[in-house]
Amino acid sequence: MRPEHQLYTYTYLYKISNTSTSFIQKMIMLFISSLDEYLAELATLQEQKNLPELKKVLHKMKPSVMNLEVKGAAEILKSLSSTTSWSNDTDKRVSQLREIFAAIKPMMEKDLAHMGTE
Repeated sequence: MRPEHQLYTYTYLYKISNTSTSFIQKMIMLFISSLDEYLAELATLQEQKNLPELKKVLHKMKPSVMNLEVKGAAEILKSLSSTTSWSNDTDKRVSQLREIFAAIKPMMEKDLAHMGTE
């Protein structure tokens, strides 16, 4: 089974893995395990309005977000990475990113469970 979603896709993972289900499962598990950390860090940095540290976290999460083609997240990462000071727009974009991650986590967990039963 090849799960299809509007918020993300595994197309790139299938392409680079030559459709190896075990590789794809491992990559999804790594991303899921990182999501709680990312969500916590984003919340803390948003509360602190700590732009330098936020940019470090964004840089760390960018490869995973790009590999999973998380819809909307790449644009938000790019926008936040180029911002020079914290503003209402920065706050809005961090909130959007947190919402996207919170929405995709249970979906990916479900995908992983389905892949494991094939």
